[in-house]
Amino acid sequence: MSTTASLIDDLLHPATDAGVAAQVMGVVVVTTIVTTLVRRERSLVMLTVGASMVVLGWFGLRALH
Repeated sequence: MSTTASLIDDLLHPATDAGVAAQVMGVVVVTTIVTTLVRRERSLVMLTVGASMVVLGWFGLRALH
């Protein structure tokens, strides 16, 4: 694998618990920032929060598997 492909694979499928924690914290931070930026438009806030819940749910299902 090339270096870029290996880096992307490590980010998408971390091998350690610390990597998973970093992914979750990254999603929470990005969600907070984007929600703050679009806070005036209720529909965009709902879209942002909903998308982040889907991603966090996917992380949970992956953790159970």
